[in-house]
This record gives sequence, structure tokens and C-alpha cells, in this order.
Amino acid sequence: MKQEVITRFKELFDNRCDLYPLLNFGEDSVRYDFFFAASEVYKLKPWQIQLEYAMNKEAYNLRGNVNSKRKEKPMLDLIIHEKNINFCVEFALFRQNSNDDGSINVTERTIKMTNDMLRLALEGHYSKREAYFVCVADDKMLGHQLRSKALGQFPSDYDITSTTVNTISKLTCGELDARFMSKFISHKSKIKAKLIYNEEVIGEKIKIETRLLVWKVSLI
Repeated sequence: MKQEVITRFKELFDNRCDLYPLLNFGEDSVRYDFFFAASEVYKLKPWQIQLEYAMNKEAYNLRGNVNSKRKEKPMLDLIIHEKNINFCVEFALFRQNSNDDGSINVTERTIKMTNDMLRLALEGHYSKREAYFVCVADDKMLGHQLRSKALGQFPSDYDITSTTVNTISKLTCGELDARFMSKFISHKSKIKAKLIYNEEVIGEKIKIETRLLVWKVSLI
């Protein structure tokens, strides 16, 4: 992915935060600003960007529920696969809840991030595409670290191993998706999540420190 996409995305998101408090919108607004930035930089038509796109069937193990009425079809937030462009993205918005003084479940968000990184690494491996985790996080999440120290402080580079996911899977406030966890463990390798962008969001409506973060995720 071109650096210009992230730079333009940051400009658009800063503009949004000049007009609206972070509490007033959700993750879809983050996705939309990224979509618009990618469209501009790569000069793409809307149909060249796939949203909620089915993952490679080799990237996960089926749950094997014989009573299920629907075929399993996990999705990724965004995929672009055009000439000389081939990457996928998962998005997250980790912010305070409905009031300025409210706390958030930071461990639950760490589990969500780990799940997304598992999905991205496996999709990237089997579809031969670059994979990115794009996150907007405010001060309620910044600096958090699991008590087990299975992962480094948020945000930082992460090396995710079988030991990491086994430790995180035992937490009671959420769970890792067994379809991706079992597939990853069978690889006997690790996930490298490299933090390639970490900049403060600048906007007149921003009340507490908020950062725009991008990790490049790969199975190695």
C-alpha cells in the first residue's frame, strides 16, 4: 500500500474530527475515510474496492457444525485487488464509551485486535496479498498491556506465536475465533505485526489524546 494512502486518510480523518466529536461516530466512518483516500490515490472506481469481502477458504478451519443452516463465510473489511495493487485491511475504533468519564474494556479490545491480526495474516498468506490493521485509538486504550504480558504495550510491534494465542484464548472477557486460531497454530510459525504508522489525530473536537495507527501484518 502506498504511503500516500495513509497520509491522505489521516488528512480526511483530521478534517472529520474538526467537525464532530469522536463519540458521535463509529467505525464505519473510519472505513469510509480510508475508502475515499484509497480511491483518490489509486484513482479507483467504487466497484474496484471490495467491502465485507469473503476470505480465502484456505485461511481458516471450518467449525464443522452439522446443524448450521448457512455456509461459513468470514469476511474482511476491505480488499483491493487490481493491477499492481493487492492488499486487505481490517479496521478498529478503540475509544471511550458514551461519556467522557466512562471506562472501556481494554482487554476485550486487545482480543479483537488479535483476532483481526490472525485473520489478516492468514488471508495475506493464502491470497498472496499485503495485510494491514488500521486503528484509531484514544487515551483510554493507549499504553494498555495485558497482565500476562502476552503482547507488548499498545501500540507497539507484536510477535504473535502459538503461546501468545493460547494465553489470550484463556481470558474470560472474550475469545479468539477458533477457526483462525487452529489454522494459525497448525502452521507452527508466527505473526509479525509491525507498527508502520503512529500519528496523533488533530481535530478541534478531539478532547483526549487520539492516535491513528497502522500495522503491516504478515505470517512468517
